[in-house]
Amino acid sequence: AGGEISEMSQQPEFVRESTDRLDAAGNVTKAITKGYSIGSASLACFLLFGAFMDEFSQFSGKPFRVVDIAVPEVLIGGIIGTMMVFYFVGLTVAAVGKTAGEVVKEVRRQFRDNPEIMTFKARPDYRSCVALVTHAALKEMVWPGLLATGLPIVVGVVFRGVGAITDRSLLGAEVLAGYLMFGTETGIMMALFLTAGGAWDNA
Repeated sequence: AGGEISEMSQQPEFVRESTDRLDAAGNVTKAITKGYSIGSASLACFLLFGAFMDEFSQFSGKPFRVVDIAVPEVLIGGIIGTMMVFYFVGLTVAAVGKTAGEVVKEVRRQFRDNPEIMTFKARPDYRSCVALVTHAALKEMVWPGLLATGLPIVVGVVFRGVGAITDRSLLGAEVLAGYLMFGTETGIMMALFLTAGGAWDNA
């Protein structure tokens, strides 16, 4: 963004060169830290998964150490967890595109209503763009947030009911464990896939 700002503000060429060098350094730093953050998040998820199983064992009074993915219900829970990751990513990417489109419309409206902006005789209304992006960010993340927090509860409750009918008291926890396990593994792979594009920032 620094390079674009220097261009729009008609700064000398050396300013653009400096911002490009800073941008390249920032891209390298981001690429490195993203790898560290994905690794630490993966470790945290692994530890939380073990804590989930230990907590449920203490709560139910029954040993819960193994999750058998050959059980059809557990496999279904895992498939739901995998699909949830892709659906969540799709919602967030679509939200970014939708918000960007709204910003473009607002910028065009300002250029149309006040042509002096293009000749630097008038200042654009930056606040409207900031307010638009902030509102869209909060609004568009409501459904993905509800999905990420609510779907595990729904999966656990539904299959707990199925377990009560079929006389398998741990079925709800096993299916939820499969959901979390598959979702975590898919999320790690998706995170690596989505951040791999950062390698081209300095190309």
